Amino acid sequence: MKCLHLLLLAVLLPVCGQGQAADATLQKLQAKIADDPYSEYLVTTLVNEVGPRFAGSDGYEHAVIWALQKLQAAGLKNVHAEPVILPRWVRGRSEVSLEVSSVDNVPLAAAAIGGSVGTDAQGIEAEVVRVESLDQLRQLTTAQVRGRIVFIDQRIQPSRDASTYVAAYPVRKYAPAEAGRKGAAAILIRSLSTAQDDVPHTGDLDYGDAPKIPALALSNVAADRLSAVVRAGGATVTIKLDTRELGAVYSAYVVADVPGQTDEIVLLGAHLDSWDITPGAEDDGAGVAIVTGAARAILRHAKKPKRTIRVVLYADEEFGEIGARAYADAHAAELGRHVLAMEADGGSGPVWRLDSKLPDVGAPFRLALLDALKPFGIADGSHDGGGGSDIKPLMMQGVPVLGPRQDMSRYFDVHHSAADTLDHLDRAGLRQNVAVYASAAWLAANWPGSLGRLPPTMP
Repeated sequence: MKCLHLLLLAVLLPVCGQGQAADATLQKLQAKIADDPYSEYLVTTLVNEVGPRFAGSDGYEHAVIWALQKLQAAGLKNVHAEPVILPRWVRGRSEVSLEVSSVDNVPLAAAAIGGSVGTDAQGIEAEVVRVESLDQLRQLTTAQVRGRIVFIDQRIQPSRDASTYVAAYPVRKYAPAEAGRKGAAAILIRSLSTAQDDVPHTGDLDYGDAPKIPALALSNVAADRLSAVVRAGGATVTIKLDTRELGAVYSAYVVADVPGQTDEIVLLGAHLDSWDITPGAEDDGAGVAIVTGAARAILRHAKKPKRTIRVVLYADEEFGEIGARAYADAHAAELGRHVLAMEADGGSGPVWRLDSKLPDVGAPFRLALLDALKPFGIADGSHDGGGGSDIKPLMMQGVPVLGPRQDMSRYFDVHHSAADTLDHLDRAGLRQNVAVYASAAWLAANWPGSLGRLPPTMP
C-alpha cells in the first residue's frame, strides 16, 4: 500500500505542478491584455494607413506590406508572404433611381453585390415585382418575372448569435441566380443590415450556371421608399451599373509564428481583405488585431510554448475564400501537425460562448479552457460547430477547431458597408477577445496530450 501511495504521488505531483503553472500563466496573460491598448492601436493603423483592401486591388497589396511590417514589429518570427492568385472585380459607378408618376426620379442608395455583372451604357428601366423572401421568388412563374426587376424586401433583425443574418444570407447569395433563371432584367434586395439608415451593404453572390443579371443591395431607407411605392400601385426603376471582371492578379497572404519547442502548430486566423466600399474596422480589422494581439501577448508574457503558434492573415475571404484553399494546399504535407485552428471574424463584440468541433479525446482540453475563461462568463456552446470560412479547409482535412462566438447584436449595423469605421468598435470587447484567443492558443500549445483528429470530410 505504501508503495502504491508513493507511485500515485510521483504521477500526480508533476501534473498538479503543471496545472498551477498553467493557471498562473493564463491569469498573467489575461491581466496584461486587459491593460494593453495594442489591439486598438493595430486596427486603427490598418484603417487609417490602408483603408479599403479588396482582394486584387492596390489597397490589398498595401495591406500585405502593412501586415509584414506590423507582425515583425510585434516580435513574431518567420514573418513572410505566401503566393496566391486572386480575381479582380471592380465596382465602377452605379446609379439606381425610382420613377414615381409625375415626380422626378428619386435616387436610391444602392451598392452592387460583389461579382455582379453590369449594364450597358443605356442601363435598364423596368417595372418592379416585389416579394418578401427567396421562397416567394421561387413560387413566381417565369411570366410574372420575365423582363422585370425583382425586389426582395426581406428585413433582418439584430441577433446575438447572427442567426437572422445566416437565415437571410441565401437571399443575397442565390436569389440573383433564381431571378436570372426566370428571365428577370435585374434584381434588387434589401441590404442584410440591422441599421435603419441610408447606407447600403454589399456581399457576395453565386450565379452558378444561371443567366447573369445585374444585382444590387438597397439601403434600408431606400428599400422602405421603394416598398411603399410598389405597394401603392407599382414602380419603375432605372439601373445603370459599370461593374466588370478584370484579369487575375498575383498576390499573397501573410504568415508568422510564435516558435514552439516542437513542429506541431496551433493556428490563429483572420482575413486581411475587406470589401472595396469599406475601411473594414469590424470586418476584419478587429480579427487581425485579435489574433496578432494574442500572439504578441504570448511572446511578451509567457514562456516559449511547447507547440508553435501560427498567425495566418488570409487573402480573399470576402470574394471567394481563395486564400483559405491556397494555405491548405501549400501546407498539405504538414496539416497532420496542425493540432488546432481558430479564426477571428466576428468583429469586436465580446465572446459569450465557446463552440467547438473536437474529437472525444479533446473534451478535457475544452473543459480546461472553459475553466480558464470563467472570468469572462463564457458558456459552453455547440460541440459540432466552431471554426470559420478560412479554416474550413483545415477542418475538412481533420484539424480540430474552436469557435469563440462573439456578441454580434450590433455587427450587422455596419457589416460590408461604408459605415464599418473605427467609431463602431467595442474596445473593451476587443481586449476581451484578445485575452480569450491568447488563453485558448497558449493552453492548446502546451496541452500535455493529443487533441486528436476529426474525420476528413468531402467539400
